[in-house]
Amino acid sequence: MKKLLTAFILCSVIIVGCKNGCGKKQSTQPGDDDSTSLNWGELPDSLRLKEQAEAERLQKLSKDSVLTSLTKTVLTIFKNAEYTKLDSLIHPDEGIRFSPYATISDDDKQFSKEAFHKLVTTDKNKKINWGTYDGSGDPIYLTPVEYFSKFVYDGNFVNPEKYDINNFVKTGNALNNLKSMYRDCDFTESYISGSKKYGGMDWKSVRLVFKQKDGKYYLVGIVHDQWTI
Repeated sequence: MKKLLTAFILCSVIIVGCKNGCGKKQSTQPGDDDSTSLNWGELPDSLRLKEQAEAERLQKLSKDSVLTSLTKTVLTIFKNAEYTKLDSLIHPDEGIRFSPYATISDDDKQFSKEAFHKLVTTDKNKKINWGTYDGSGDPIYLTPVEYFSKFVYDGNFVNPEKYDINNFVKTGNALNNLKSMYRDCDFTESYISGSKKYGGMDWKSVRLVFKQKDGKYYLVGIVHDQWTI
């Protein structure tokens, strides 16, 4: 009888102990007792979006660096009058178009890579019609060097006052149709402000238009802009 009573008491102690914690595990899951903690179920998507945003940022940074480097290279070529070095940068299919003013026309002079090389070597002293002057409407008869000095590199564009990528720094009163004429392209703008003497009206910009082919950027257009009548 004494053994039976002892067993009964022991069982009672075990039962009470289980009710007070036996079989319970301490929670290691964050947020069980804090309703304001992070929802771990959403964390993978959050990380994915963050990584995607970072990848896009780095991609844009890389693209902007390439375009900026190309812009400096092209403008340095014109600054130093080393025009034959431009050959490798001209788009192999579309060639390069020169526009003396912001309004781009299909009538603007266009050259293939080979034609441009001939222009700056064999025909370097030949005057050709590049379009018409703003205001007078007279034909722009200039040699390649004369045209480049007046409608490409007529300021210190290698070190411009303002520079941007795929955004216009300055626009005048002429129709600026670059984005409609050069679809699926990127462009840079190098800008020099005007002088106090002329009330800032002698500002000037040069825009370089680039298009990708097989993962490489090529030059397809050079657009000069300035105050027009």
